Amino acid sequence: MEIRLADLTEEALKGIGHMITPRTWSPPRPGDEHSYADTRDDLGLPAPCSSGVVECAPRPRVIRRMERHVRTPEVLVCLDGEAVVCLAAPQESIGGGLKDIRALKVRAGEGFVLDTGAWHAIPFPAGSTPARFLVIFKSGTGRDDLQYCDFASSPVVTG
Repeated sequence: MEIRLADLTEEALKGIGHMITPRTWSPPRPGDEHSYADTRDDLGLPAPCSSGVVECAPRPRVIRRMERHVRTPEVLVCLDGEAVVCLAAPQESIGGGLKDIRALKVRAGEGFVLDTGAWHAIPFPAGSTPARFLVIFKSGTGRDDLQYCDFASSPVVTG
C-alpha cells in the first residue's frame, strides 16, 4: 500500500486532531515589539502534563508500527527540520493494519494536537538530517498509556 504525502492543514487533520499553529502569520507592525494570535482555547490535555523532545533519524519512509494513547491527547511541535508524520483516526487495528492513514509534511514551527486514541508513527525526516519534535501529553503516558499496531504489510509513503 502507498500513502501520498500532503501538507499539514486543518482539513488534513479532520478526524485525527487540530492545528495549534496558524497557517499564515502576521509579523509585528513597524514599531511593535511582537505580534500574537490565539490559536486554540483548550488543548484538552489533562493535568499534570509532561514534555519531552524526540529526535527522529533519517530512514526509509516505510511504516512498520504506529502507536496511540487511549487516555490522553498529544501535542507535537516540530522544532527543527521538516518531517513527514503518518497519522490515522482513532480505530481498532484490523488484521495488523489501520484504515485511512495520512502522511503529512510538517515544517519547523508547526504544531498540532492529536485527538485521544489517534494513531501516529515516529516522524520521518523529510531530508537527510534528523528532525526534532516537542511532545506534550499527560504525565506517565509513555509508561502507562501506549498501544502499538505492528503492520502485517508495511505501507510506504510516496511523494
